[in-house]
Amino acid sequence: CGAPARPGRRPAARAVRAQRSLAQRVATMVGIEVEHAGVALWAYLGKDFYHASMAPLFVVTLFLAYLARPSTTEPIPEGFENFRKRYLVGWCLSVAADWLQGPYVYALYSAYGYSKHENAQLFVAGFASSMICGCIAGGLIDKFGRKRSALAYCLCYVLSCMTKHFNIYGVLMLGRILGGIATSLLFSCFECWMVSEHTRRYKFSEGLLSYMFGSMFMLMYVVAILAGVVAQVAVGVLPFEPIHEGSRIHFGGALAPFDIAIMVLLVGAVHIAVCWEENYGGTEGGATMGI
Repeated sequence: CGAPARPGRRPAARAVRAQRSLAQRVATMVGIEVEHAGVALWAYLGKDFYHASMAPLFVVTLFLAYLARPSTTEPIPEGFENFRKRYLVGWCLSVAADWLQGPYVYALYSAYGYSKHENAQLFVAGFASSMICGCIAGGLIDKFGRKRSALAYCLCYVLSCMTKHFNIYGVLMLGRILGGIATSLLFSCFECWMVSEHTRRYKFSEGLLSYMFGSMFMLMYVVAILAGVVAQVAVGVLPFEPIHEGSRIHFGGALAPFDIAIMVLLVGAVHIAVCWEENYGGTEGGATMGI
């Protein structure tokens, strides 16, 4: 008679076999999903000449972007790359939210059934709020704090995107006003925070500041392209409809980019809150260090 089997050996062997079986099923499911995604991609690119041209143009764009990428001949001091990454991550997430939802504002209002005149009123309200806020944003940002202003941008745009779910003219008007305020903050407090940190806290050179701006706007263009593709795909996932019959609250369709923008803004707000330090406008050598 052989030696008795060790206790627990058979259950362990069964557990290993179960894990292998589960892994095989997961691999099969992933393979099927990847195959379906590939088929869907080829179907999308094969719709017409416009869609078919996207793939080669994307390759050409990547090549040209590589040739035009920002560069610097200056030595990189300690801490610069960390600072650069912290700023660019927050900037890219914040500007992505703007590019995601911007092209679908008019389409959404039209889907709600508003006339061209009402559409124009909503747009003018947004532009007017941005203009008025832009006149006073500099001083307020310097006093309130650039990091807090960046967080205020995220909050304003989240609220603006949330209002888009309501087919109520007054709520949509409020959303446009908040969106205008957010736009003014986006193109003021972020750059001001970066310049202040670069020149005052870390005392990096002007050449590296130029390199930072080049990286900033280069990435913004890349984010704009990716955001447009993501938004276009998201619009077709769910139909545009009310949450129940007769409701004035809607979801799906042209609202999808706004919902994605909300998620991106929340991630951006967490990153800014955790990874950025506060700075304010002040005076240094008699010169105002503000916007």
